[in-house]
Amino acid sequence: MKIALIGLLFFAFQEKDPASTKEAMKRVQFLVGEWKATWSPEGKDAWEETQAWEYKIEKEEYALQVAVKEGKRFKEGLLSYDVKKKAFRLEMTRIDDKKETYEGKLAGKELVLDQVVDEKAAQERIGFNFLRDNRFLGDTQHREAGTKAWTSTAAIQYTKQGVPFVRSEGPKCLVTGGSGSIEVAYGGKTYYVC
Repeated sequence: MKIALIGLLFFAFQEKDPASTKEAMKRVQFLVGEWKATWSPEGKDAWEETQAWEYKIEKEEYALQVAVKEGKRFKEGLLSYDVKKKAFRLEMTRIDDKKETYEGKLAGKELVLDQVVDEKAAQERIGFNFLRDNRFLGDTQHREAGTKAWTSTAAIQYTKQGVPFVRSEGPKCLVTGGSGSIEVAYGGKTYYVC
């Protein structure tokens, strides 16, 4: 009986694959806005770039497009969802105008996308760990042709611009909207003030 209940709960809490591109993009819509990305490549000098993400909607197809300023690896891209494959697709244009396609799944807060290449070719992987809606981490990895081991090539830190880095999760002050620290009861309701 306990095993059946645990199994039922396990399946009840599993994330279902999105049925539409609109539904899929809801899971990553926090990307919309401007982000500072700090790249730290292995054995090379770090750099900062700005990434501006926005929705791209054509009929019923939803995607997120990105424009990169001051980037040294990519200059633009498109994050979409393939309903048939049940996978996210990232199409990026490199600085030299070469186009690359990556595909993968979002599992919880982690999106891992592998470069779409011939199975005998070297491959790149891009990973994202969505910590919060204003900060996340990324990394790139490389795998030589014919091997199974991935080697880290860069770590990336993303911070959303125009929003506070640290936010209070506690009650809000009724007067200022800041952090409410004093509890006031009135008319059977509880309010907070600074």
